[in-house]
Amino acid sequence: MSTVYNPEADVMAQIERLELDARDLRRRMDHVRSAEDRRVLNKQLAEIKREMEFLRRSVPKLPL
Repeated sequence: MSTVYNPEADVMAQIERLELDARDLRRRMDHVRSAEDRRVLNKQLAEIKREMEFLRRSVPKLPL
């Protein structure tokens, strides 16, 4: 039996990984003391959110 390639499953897995990264960044922000570090983490978090939104738009029927 052969495996069928499902690109939507790959995108969903990538979104899940990004969600885990975002959660990790949020936890790290709780322990940050300097404003510069917080700014960098916020920038990274915003970038992850943009990437997740882009991926969600590329797959039909995924909730935003």
